[in-house]
Order: sequence, then structure tokens, then C-alpha cells
Amino acid sequence: MQGPPPPPQLRGNGFATAALVLGILALVFAFASAVAVAVLLGALALTFGLISLRRRTGRGLAGTIMGSAGLIIAIALGTISANSSDEPVDSSEQVVAEPEAGSSDGVVSVPGVTGKTVAEARAALDAAGFEVASPGAGSDDEVSKQSPAAGSSADAGSTVTLTAVSPAGSSVTNPAKAGTKFGMDSWGRPGDADPEYRIWFDGYNGNQPTTDSWDAPDTGMKYVTVVVHVEALEAGVHTGVETWDINLTDKHGKVYEETYLSGVEDIPSVTLGKGQSSSGRVAFEVPNDFDGGVLSFANATIFVRTN
Repeated sequence: MQGPPPPPQLRGNGFATAALVLGILALVFAFASAVAVAVLLGALALTFGLISLRRRTGRGLAGTIMGSAGLIIAIALGTISANSSDEPVDSSEQVVAEPEAGSSDGVVSVPGVTGKTVAEARAALDAAGFEVASPGAGSDDEVSKQSPAAGSSADAGSTVTLTAVSPAGSSVTNPAKAGTKFGMDSWGRPGDADPEYRIWFDGYNGNQPTTDSWDAPDTGMKYVTVVVHVEALEAGVHTGVETWDINLTDKHGKVYEETYLSGVEDIPSVTLGKGQSSSGRVAFEVPNDFDGGVLSFANATIFVRTN
């Protein structure tokens, strides 16, 4: 006796299989940011899945779901990417790389430092990013020239070379002008930081007459005089030492010492109270063609013109 025949086997559905495979591929390409490919594959998977569903196969449902998911995810990721690329960039948040010193992108303007002391010029150039060379110059010397020139362009980190001269009054070749006041201490030394008195020279007379035949100058010589002033900034300043070691240098570098001349009153030897002042005249015997020179005093550390 034969048993009942086996139930009929359903035939495979090619559309369902294609939908499932394409749906899986759509998801893979969607997460791989291949949006266009994922959309195409998702659309095909959805189409084949719907066809398969019409034929009532379970595999067609799975393909439809996978295709729909790939299509939706691809569209969503594509929309997010497009929006982010269209957003304006805030320039304030951009990070600009600093140019390296000496590179073509690191060209800056050279600040002007002429007229400053070497110490002041060095500080200004250091702040601007430059190296500084000042051969032979002291920190208190005044910058008379710079290279590169002020306002020119140079690489950051490059060297600016300074040419400097001693401050006015510090050398016989760069004397202070007549009438310049110098702060001094009680020992006749420069004391600008905390001076006890001030001294200055003016009133140059280029041909001082004599009142006594005994004082007649040598042949080819004459007398010149200058007025010296002392003003006490503290009580107890004695003026007797103020006219010591005053010399006169001509344009050829020859030095003439102070000389006594009758009728010419030297500064009196008195003690001054605070705010008091005294003055006198000092004389020098010089050649007839002498037309002004440089006075030196304070052990030849201060220099000032006669006129």
C-alpha cells in the first residue's frame, strides 16, 4: 500500500534572491559613503522585492526590507553630507599656521630705531622678531644708522645691524652743545642718577683783552674765556673744586690748560646752600686763529663745546 504523495515543493524565486543580495549590498555601500551606488542598489532591491512579494515568497519580504533600509540610509547620509559641505566657515575659527622665521612667508616690516639708545633699539627689534648686531657700541650709545632701513621688509629672524655713536658729551668728537647742564657729585664726577650740583659753560669770548702788560700773550697767541656756572642741588656744595682739570681742545686735537689772567675772576671758593649758585670765568691762551673748541672736565669724562 503506497503512502500519500509528498507535498509539492515551491520553486525558488529569482527576484527574491536578487532583492536580498542587492539589499545587503545597498547597506554596505551606504555605510561606505558610496551614496549614489547605495541608492541605485537599494532601488533595485526594493523593486525586485516587491515583484517577489507579488509572487508570495518569504525571501521577497527580506529583500524588500534590506533594499528599503539601504535606500533610506543612503539618502539620509547623502543629505547630511551635502548640508555639512554647504555650511559657511567661520574665519575666526580657522587656524593659520605661523610662518617659520626666515621663510618667504615670514617677511615683516623693520621698525625704526635711529635716535634710540642701543639698549632701547635692541629691545624693540627683539620684540619684532629680529636678531641685532651692534659691533663696538655700548648699551647707552645712540643709534645713528640701521640696516635694513626703517620700514623696509625683511625676513623675521634676520639680523638688523646698528651703527651707534656715543651720547653727546661723552667724547671729544661728539661734545654736548654750549650751555648743556651736567649733574655732578661732590667729588666732581658725573652723578646724573643722584646729582648734588649742576655745572655748565657758556659766555665764550674769543679774544679776551688783558688789563696788565705782564699778562700779554706770547707772539701769535691770544686769550679766550668761558663762563662756568655751578648750581647746588643739595646743601654744602663747595665750589673750590669745580674748576679743576678744565681743559680746552682745538679742532686739531691740541689741548690747552686753564691759565691765570688778571682781571678775569675765577669761580669763587665758597660753600653753597641748596638752590644757591655761583659763576666765574676761566681763561686759556691759544693761537690767534683759534675760533672755538671743546672743553673737557670731570677727569676728561665730559665734553662740551665752547660756542
